[in-house]
Amino acid sequence: MPETPEVATKVKKVATKSAAKAKAVSKKPAQAKKPTALRAVTGKGDELSIFARPLQKGAKKAAPRGKVAIIYTRVSTKEQAETNQSLSTQLERCTAYAERHGYQVVGKFGGTYESAKSDERKEFQKMLEFVKKSKLRVGYIIVYSHDRFSRTGSSAIGIVDELGRMGISVVAVTQPVDTQTAAGKLQQGIQFLFSQFDNDQRREKCMTGMEARVRRGLWVGKIPMGYDKVIVGKEVILKPNKTGKLIRLAFQLKAEQGLSNTDILKRLKAQGLILYNQTLTKLFRNPFYCGLISHGLLEDGEVVEGQHEPLITRQMFLKVNGLQAQNAHGYTQVKEDEELPLRHHIKCGSCKKPLTGYEMKKKQIHYYKCNTIGCKLNRNASKLHNLYEGFLAELEVDATYLPKLSEIMEETYHKLTEESRIEEKRLQTQHTELKKKLDTLERRYAFGEIEKELFTKFSSELKAELLEIEQNLEKCAPALSNPKSFIENGLNTAVTISSSWSNKNVQGRKQLQAMMFPDGVYYDREMEGYRTTRVNGFFSLSKEIERFLEAKEKGKSDANDHFSLPVARRGIEPLLPE
Repeated sequence: MPETPEVATKVKKVATKSAAKAKAVSKKPAQAKKPTALRAVTGKGDELSIFARPLQKGAKKAAPRGKVAIIYTRVSTKEQAETNQSLSTQLERCTAYAERHGYQVVGKFGGTYESAKSDERKEFQKMLEFVKKSKLRVGYIIVYSHDRFSRTGSSAIGIVDELGRMGISVVAVTQPVDTQTAAGKLQQGIQFLFSQFDNDQRREKCMTGMEARVRRGLWVGKIPMGYDKVIVGKEVILKPNKTGKLIRLAFQLKAEQGLSNTDILKRLKAQGLILYNQTLTKLFRNPFYCGLISHGLLEDGEVVEGQHEPLITRQMFLKVNGLQAQNAHGYTQVKEDEELPLRHHIKCGSCKKPLTGYEMKKKQIHYYKCNTIGCKLNRNASKLHNLYEGFLAELEVDATYLPKLSEIMEETYHKLTEESRIEEKRLQTQHTELKKKLDTLERRYAFGEIEKELFTKFSSELKAELLEIEQNLEKCAPALSNPKSFIENGLNTAVTISSSWSNKNVQGRKQLQAMMFPDGVYYDREMEGYRTTRVNGFFSLSKEIERFLEAKEKGKSDANDHFSLPVARRGIEPLLPE
């Protein structure tokens, strides 16, 4: 029977509705039950799903970082930055390293001069801020060598550990180590510590030269108030200025008229010099104004004859200080006392100022005190001494590890100073070549082979290069004449640091304190303990290696981890007991 037009229209409408409904159903997501991780692995059914451990609430698996990197370059001085030789070499080598390993470089930082003695560097902090917060998820910081990254030893190790927990690795082009292993982390830490050790050696060399200048009667450091530098021929001497004449007047008013500090300050203000009472007291106590030098580079209580022009006589200086010593307080300041060896070595953890010391006369008890107004830090000396002994004990090493430590540290020293020796040899060769060129240039000028204008131009350039090389040679740390003896003596000290400090007199204690913590220590009143920004690199290194050896013996490190530098023939493994 043929379809009528009406029936055909109805059938068409029903078919259209059915097709639309089927299409809508096909777009809905599947509601199939998700298999558990355990079932997916075992291929078994839901009967094992009850054994699957669910993730804790809020727990997230850290996403691995890809091969995204940044490059950080640095030189130490403005002169090095201006020549751009070292910076361009660093950038070139780091870029080539990134290309060779398939890293995507998304940023370049540094490119200027910043001393690595502190990690509070502008470009350094800018770089750290970027890698920590960037959405690019940087996984690598590429540097030319570890000392370009930092020379702060233990502080650098702490920064690298923090970055490591975020999945960021510091890689050095010229000092490759595998920081994914315990041995690799230790190698990197040792390189940071030896960079600090190199700094300490250079500082000692510099301090020796400065001490020699002071002993010759020449002032080193910030010029005392009342003097200006004057160049006479090739010498730099200090001469009194207008302010110096007013300081002389202050001494005269105190010595001859016996005026109070308040009245003297009013007289000086009328003459145009505004001082505070504390500043005036410091001026009165400074022997520099009577022609003597008392400097931190000299032994305590030692003074030398200065080559500068004095403002007053020594008799006047002594008279003024006799008046200044009169006070009616219930305590006295102690300048040298066996009971207060930590004076000025300990700093207040809140205001960062050095602590002074005093003795309570009635109770005959010594105290350390912060003189900052409002700080109110005042602690019993015996308590702080006990805490200090414990702080030193944390750096002591077990005597049973001495043979292994001595051998490892001696080998490590030779390997890590090899680069410095190569650089020194290269500089000396370059210096000899430039010297020959300058001699040839002077000879040609003497025989009239070149014009004066050309001679002046090229000789000045050669002399500038020679001067730069000589300055870099001076910075090269001198090699130890007997590193084995040096290391053995140091390790013997490391065994009994705490008791050695306790048994020494005040001078011995101060020497040990300065050696262990060159920048002093900070007392934290909240934690009732000490912290420091810098520890002697030798003792940090010995403790770090001891921890590694101890972990090895207890089986807490991978047995396949070998502690060896990239060029070392053997590492820790052969030194361990079979």
